[in-house]
Amino acid sequence: MEERVKYLFRKFLDNTCTKEEFDEVFLYLGMKENEPVVRELIRETHYQQSHARSRKSRAPALIGVCLVLLATFVVWRSASQRESPTLTRVSPKSKLLKQATRSSEYKYLLLPDSTRVWLNAGSTLEFTESFATDNRNVVLTGEAFFDVTHSDKLPFIIYTGKVSTEVLGTAFNIKAYPDLEKIVVAVKKGKVRVNFADKQVALLTMGQQVSIGNKDNSVKEKKVKAEDAAPWQHGDLVYDDYTIEDIISDLERVYNVKIRIANPAVAGMRITTAFKKQDGVVKALEVLSELTDTKLARSDV
Repeated sequence: MEERVKYLFRKFLDNTCTKEEFDEVFLYLGMKENEPVVRELIRETHYQQSHARSRKSRAPALIGVCLVLLATFVVWRSASQRESPTLTRVSPKSKLLKQATRSSEYKYLLLPDSTRVWLNAGSTLEFTESFATDNRNVVLTGEAFFDVTHSDKLPFIIYTGKVSTEVLGTAFNIKAYPDLEKIVVAVKKGKVRVNFADKQVALLTMGQQVSIGNKDNSVKEKKVKAEDAAPWQHGDLVYDDYTIEDIISDLERVYNVKIRIANPAVAGMRITTAFKKQDGVVKALEVLSELTDTKLARSDV
């Protein structure tokens, strides 16, 4: 492990890291046990460059890089100690892997344990290289539908902020975008245990859904049609008791556009509605305008 840290550190300073190695560098920086190694590497590098022939031209830049790296290390480790499921709960000693989608992009993933994942727009799924051998833990930011391969020995756990969803083998959807006011878990088949702050708040079976408020920590359960657990997979945009602000944020992700709400009072209005993705963003905004008694204006700026 120590040799790997040294290797990546030198590549970082030489600016020769691949994207994967860059992510790995910061994974190691978030591990408290690596702090002495990193500090020693910074000290050694500074010392060596201070006595090199080119020290007059390169030393200031190198010192700046080292100081930035050290500052990043302190901030990163501090943040991870406060609240970082990625680093503290998903096998921090194993290399971190990441799959992501941009706005209006969707992706199908086949995980090492044969679990199938459909990743919605503007979402990220993180898991480790040791996935399926000593754990089946992932971190989700955004929305995804999971069809989890059954395993009695290794439960499948999805971390989304303070909410964790644990299953043995089932199919379900999680919507957990950080900018939305609630996290929603809906089950298509099987059984799912949902925890909030390490305490169980719901045990869901087929056709059940739970929403957990990101701000007020409210927990609401309801029944849904099993086939409607992930309406976005069928091109349906469904919003059950969402604020206009959250609906707009979602539409921006789906259509990769920028939408401005001119009246702040409208942003907090709550509605229940649904759209067909194929109808386009203008049609969706026209419906929202009718429901909120507002006008829709287009700007090319």
